[in-house]
Amino acid sequence: MNNHIKPWLLTVIAVLVCQGCAFISVDLANLMQFQPFEERVIETGTKDKVLVVEILGVIRTTAGRETFTPKQGTLERLDSVLEKAEKDKNIKGIILKIDSPGGGYTASDLVFRKVTAFKEKQGIPIVACITNQGTSGAYMVALAADHIIALPSSVVGNVGVILPSISLEGLMDKLGIDNQTITSGKFKDTGNPLRDMTDEDKEILSDIVTEFYNNFIERVKQTRPVSEEDLAVIGDGRVLTSTMGMKYHLIDEVGYYEEALTKTEKLAEIDNPTVIMYRRQGENIGGFYSWP
Repeated sequence: MNNHIKPWLLTVIAVLVCQGCAFISVDLANLMQFQPFEERVIETGTKDKVLVVEILGVIRTTAGRETFTPKQGTLERLDSVLEKAEKDKNIKGIILKIDSPGGGYTASDLVFRKVTAFKEKQGIPIVACITNQGTSGAYMVALAADHIIALPSSVVGNVGVILPSISLEGLMDKLGIDNQTITSGKFKDTGNPLRDMTDEDKEILSDIVTEFYNNFIERVKQTRPVSEEDLAVIGDGRVLTSTMGMKYHLIDEVGYYEEALTKTEKLAEIDNPTVIMYRRQGENIGGFYSWP
């Protein structure tokens, strides 16, 4: 990604270096700005457009910053993409390209809601195309689409919620280390890795996981033609191949980009549209399957 540093900033940095003063930490990432999105054409057609919206990598609301390399979280980037798309009245449909193992429950829920709201406001169809992974929170995002396609080699599903936890109490005992955590309440340190969970701790956290899980399952039931038999299989959180996912009605079709485009054209009632995506200067131009 090419992000330009203002000339005056380079001058200031040079002066500080030449003076040989004490070490100063300068977070250049906060002083650098993202380049605006540019329209990249994947296929040239009529004035009607189909926009490829990308959900890639771990789903986060906000990404961490690294020196010289500012990054955006999934939701931040999606906001910028949809804001630009909203101004283009020639966009008649969206292909939601997904290659993600999922991410935070909150982030996944927000992305789902953002895509759903855009679809309803603009009145255009959305076809999800899972190119490699569309699992856990990424599958939740796919539920915002009117039709879900997955490549033959992709995996889907993994419906559910996980709350990782470990206990170091046994190791600490062997090393002679005492846990001296002070809390304001009995359950304030529930999940603290410095001690084993009590049965009450496990019950509290299990209730949270169960509530989020039930919300996820309810969303699947509202958006997919699943039966109770389907839910008995997919509800245990297993990862499925695309063909297995189709069998249990998690997806509608096994196919590729071409099938996703054909379905989008059909739902949008358009023919031979121009297919575009938004990328920033310095990001890969690529085709449908490329990453920025």
